[in-house]
Amino acid sequence: MNTTTQLMMLQLPQLLLVALAIICTIANAWSLQATFLNAIKSSSLLTDLHQQHIASPTVSHMMKSTPLVDAPDEAKLEFATSFMGRLVANIMAKEQELLGDWKIDKIVEAAGNEFDEEKSHENLMRILLNGYDGDNSNVGSHSSGLGSHRTPKVTLFSFVDCPWCLLAKQLLQDEYQLDNDTLQIIELEDLGQEGKHLRASISLGTGRTSMPACFINGKSVGGYTDGFFTDDNDATGETSEGFTFVPRPEVDLRMTESKGLASLHETGDLRRLLLER
Repeated sequence: MNTTTQLMMLQLPQLLLVALAIICTIANAWSLQATFLNAIKSSSLLTDLHQQHIASPTVSHMMKSTPLVDAPDEAKLEFATSFMGRLVANIMAKEQELLGDWKIDKIVEAAGNEFDEEKSHENLMRILLNGYDGDNSNVGSHSSGLGSHRTPKVTLFSFVDCPWCLLAKQLLQDEYQLDNDTLQIIELEDLGQEGKHLRASISLGTGRTSMPACFINGKSVGGYTDGFFTDDNDATGETSEGFTFVPRPEVDLRMTESKGLASLHETGDLRRLLLER
């Protein structure tokens, strides 16, 4: 059984529930959708994982429980660009749309009682506008572009073992040749408890809970495959169904027209954003 198949088998219960909820959305079967969403929220799998996230001294995520964590980068990239990888990315994006509020609450809870929303947001803004202070002893060897005390053009928050984070790094570093003077990559695992606080602040400021989280000139363009859900008649980013989390105006960091790095690259908008002062 290859890595892709193993990953799908381990995530199958959650993926099936989300897929069924999506089908109910399309069919406008709201009562059934609510049933499936409640089943996801109360599942023993997610409850156990959440308790592990709370107890963990650093950020954690669902991929940690899959064989993909220990796979070489080549296997991760192969999975992310495969049909199964694209399917998982699409389902995760829909899950974010349907369960955004609930997922953000869980991430804030996992950040611990000492999490201060205002102070953590200020720290996030300092990192985006001034670069991360490399003197922090928790910073590990995975992170790059840290501690040079300059204003970064692009900040990429990442999980070390995330396939889509690897795709984002590959795009920015190989395709656009961004160096450490322009791009800072921050692996949240390297930052211990601060990484959990930053993830909570990113979620509260963007409505997204997954990584990568890419910021250009201090504004979030989303992740690699997904950006922000917008309704044709609603510029706030909230869907017509009303499920998508909308950040408070004073902490809103979204570039709401962005559909993610891959989409920006395909349309040529990413190069334009990188050239803007």
